[in-house]
Amino acid sequence: MMKQIRRKIFRGLCLLLLLLGGIFVYRHVQESTPRKQKPQWELQTFQWQDGWGYKVMLNHKVLIYQPTIPAIDSLCAFPSEASARRIGNRVLERIKHNQNFSLTQEEIKQILSDR
Repeated sequence: MMKQIRRKIFRGLCLLLLLLGGIFVYRHVQESTPRKQKPQWELQTFQWQDGWGYKVMLNHKVLIYQPTIPAIDSLCAFPSEASARRIGNRVLERIKHNQNFSLTQEEIKQILSDR
């Protein structure tokens, strides 16, 4: 009778050790597996020549470097930091919504004229 009780206790302890070992291995694998990082979008403005430009960044990596006003015939920087930020924000919003992020001349004129 005592022998049967000891066997049950021994089996129970072995099962408990297996269970704890499985939990330990599972947790170790979960912690060592790289987690998918939530995208961190950022817009930075910068001075360039006689004006301003912007950068769109994803997880600290530059995706778009725009030192000049896009969609116009000449290469000129944005006249102010605010104008670079407004255009950059429009581009960033389109990227976040999986839309085409190119802007037309009309859109740029409209954004730059809004204050």
